[in-house]
This record gives sequence, structure tokens and C-alpha cells, in this order.
Amino acid sequence: MPGEKKEKKAPSTDNILQTSQYEVVMEYTGSLSFDRELYFWDIVGSLAHAQSLLDAKILTESEHERIRKGLIELLVGLNKGTIELRPELEDIHMNIEALLTDRIGPIAGKLHTGRSRNDQVSLDVRLYCRERILETLEELQALQDTLLSIAERNLETVMPGLTHMQPAQPVTLAHHMMAYWFKFQRDFDRLIDCYSRLNKCPLGAGAIAGNTFPIDRHKVAKMLGFDAPTENSIDTVSDRDFVAETIFCLSMVQLHISSMAEEIILWNTSQFGYVSLSPRLTTASSMMPQKRNPDIAELARAKTGRVSGDLLSILTILKGLPMAYNRDLQEDKEPLFDAFDSVVDSIWAIRSLLSTAKFNSDKMRQACSAANITATDLAEYLVRKGEPFREAYLTVKMMVQDAFDSGRSIESLSLDELKKYNRSFDADVIEYMKPEKAVERRKIFGGPAIEAVEKSMALARKTSEKNRERLERIGEDVQGTINRLLGPDVNLPL
Repeated sequence: MPGEKKEKKAPSTDNILQTSQYEVVMEYTGSLSFDRELYFWDIVGSLAHAQSLLDAKILTESEHERIRKGLIELLVGLNKGTIELRPELEDIHMNIEALLTDRIGPIAGKLHTGRSRNDQVSLDVRLYCRERILETLEELQALQDTLLSIAERNLETVMPGLTHMQPAQPVTLAHHMMAYWFKFQRDFDRLIDCYSRLNKCPLGAGAIAGNTFPIDRHKVAKMLGFDAPTENSIDTVSDRDFVAETIFCLSMVQLHISSMAEEIILWNTSQFGYVSLSPRLTTASSMMPQKRNPDIAELARAKTGRVSGDLLSILTILKGLPMAYNRDLQEDKEPLFDAFDSVVDSIWAIRSLLSTAKFNSDKMRQACSAANITATDLAEYLVRKGEPFREAYLTVKMMVQDAFDSGRSIESLSLDELKKYNRSFDADVIEYMKPEKAVERRKIFGGPAIEAVEKSMALARKTSEKNRERLERIGEDVQGTINRLLGPDVNLPL
């Protein structure tokens, strides 16, 4: 029944493990409902640990082969959905161990030699983060490619640049799209840097103080595609810096997505009319037949609250935790999983909107004329004639106000009308204050002039090539780990 609560009875002192209270506690402390997401990497990590135990002569060749075969059978079965997990076993780690024991018998118990769930879960989460960071970076690059493509087609599409949501100075759609390209490049760089810090192997740290078996931590780190083993066992099992940093990087991506989503929503209104969205990516109103709503952009904007909340969650979880492992750390996974899912979905959604959108260059140009957007250029014109900037500023301010009062724009003023304000205006000022000319003059590096934007696009293309090389290296870490540990006969999608 909706809202029905489970009765929590007082535990019996005779046999607490047989009471319903015990079941409630297990349900409260269990994590299988969400950490089942880690099954793939938990098994891959166990395959690496089994190899370490073989190398350390803790497992015989026969034992190792039985364990390895059993783990791969579990991986295939879980991937196909033919094996069911058991909620009463608390988490994914205990489930895998129990399922392996069911398959190969007590020899499965040897697999946990020299390993604690503390270093095991840290390994699983790091491997998971590597895979999802790679996925996020690939989506980011696809979005950047879309932005670059729009910019290439709109080098001459003049539009108002806004500050405080008010028309400020003329720019181009190409320049505007490239602004987002560089924002997302910073996100790309942050995730790469984050990856480099989390790409260390925790196996061998044990519960807190390492272990006494001759396990080669450097060898197992290489086996799993890590740069090196972690340096301190206490720090290793307590560390979730990499989770917090990952979610922070994702929250920055989502913040930039939200800005773009907001602009798409505004530009799609009849008041702006800058962009038309594909009918296949908008939704109808249940009551108003004329409506097509930009729901995708609105949800991408809203999901920023979720991802920011995920960041706040992990920071609060970690606040004040003593060394070393504490059960609080179990709560790191849901915000991490949610942040990845929300951000990857949002990148895809915004890319889909942009790649199918139609931009209205006429509307953008009309908005420039109506907004007196070359007022600063007029002031600079007078400065070039020898006027102090502050006096030129006041002169043009008066012109703008008079034009507004008469329902006109300064671009519509004749030369004679301009000269009434300042005799320094010459015939060339009419051409000078056109938005296209204002953009053309801004050739400074990073500016909106065509040649400046072309330089920024050339830089973006060069950076994209380097990004692809970086993605290939991370892909080698992720896929190489799978290939080494599963072998050529097992082909499973991530």
C-alpha cells in the first residue's frame, strides 16, 4: 500500500539474528540496490587479485584456473541477466563471493586472501570512474564537434552580445558557439587531470594496514592499467577525494550545460526567435495546440540542481570523518552514479538539440539594429577624432536616449542628425556604426572578427586532435585491462 511503513519490532535478547529487527537492520545497511552497478569491475578486480595470489604462490595453477573460470562464468551470466543477485547478502562483493562458492565450492574462499572489502570497493569505484570518465569525455568531444560545425557555418552571422541580459555589443553566432567550446574544453581538461589522480591502484592496502602476503602491488597495478599503486594503506582505504573531485568536475560540465540550455530556451521564444528546434525534440502542450515546448533544454537546466546536490552530498559525507575506513563511505556511490548518468544524458540531449536546430540570422541582425548595439563604437569613433572618452560617452548616451524617445535607433540617424550632437561626425560614420563593421574591427586575439574567430577555430581543431590522443590513452587503460584479464575468448560490452 502507498505510504505503508514496515513495523519495526524490538529485538529479542534470546536470538537477535532471528528477529525482524535484524532484517530491518540488514535492509538499512545493505547497498546491493545501488552497488550492483559495480559487478563488472568487481569481477575484473577479482581476476587481477587471483593472478596476484597465483604469482605469490598462494593459489596453485589448478585453483587459480577454477577461480578464474568461475569468475568469468559469473561475469557472462550477470551480463546476460541469467544470474540473480541475492539482496540478503548485503552488497555486490558478498554476492560475487557467494555465487562463486556455489559454483566452485570452498576454494572460492581463498580469493579474499590478502584483500579486504575496504581496498576492494576502492578498486571497484576507481575502475568504474575510469570507464565513466572516458564515456563523458567522448560525449564532450562530440558536443564540441557540433559547436565547431555551427561556428564554421556562421562566421558572418551577426547577433547581439549580452551583458546583464541586455544588448551590449555585436558579436557573431560563431564567436558565441566558440565561447561554449572553450568552456567545455576546460571541463575536458579538468576530467583528464582528475583521471590522472584517481588512476592509482588500491589493491594490497587491505583493511587499513596492508597485508603480510608477498603480493606485488606494482605488478597488479600495471595489470589493471593503473599508473602506480597508492602510496599509503591508511590513506587508500579512507580516500574518496577522487569521488568528490570527479563529481565536482561533472558539476562544472552540468553548469555549462545549464547556461547553454537557458539560452536555447530563450532563443526559442517568439520574443527572441533566434532558433527553431526540431519538432521531434520538443513536446506539445496537453491543452494549448500552438505550443512546442523545449522540455529537453528545461530538464538539462534542472538536472544541474541534482548534480550540484550530488556534490554537496559527497562533501558532507566526507566532512569530519576520522581515519580510516568508515561505513559512511558506502554513501559515496549513489551521488557518483547519479552525477555521471545526469551529465552524460544532458550532454547528449543538448548536442541533439543543437545539431538539429535552425538558426535565424535575420532575427539576430534585426535585434542588433533595434538595440543601439553599436553605441560604444560611436563613442570610440569620436575618441579617434580626438574627443576624451568620457565626453564621447555622454554624447552618445544622449543620442541613444533621444532616439529611444522618438521610437528610433541610432543606426537610423542621418549624417545631418548625427552632426547636431557633434560636428566631428563625418560621412564615414554611417558605415562605421553598422554591426557588421563593428564586428570586423574587433580583430584582437579572442575577438569576434572573422579572422580572429578563424584563429580560435584553428586552435580548437588542433586541441581536438590532442584530445583524441588523450582519449586513446585512457581507452587503452580501460579496454586494455579488460583484454588482459578476460582474454580474447570473452567479448563483453561495458
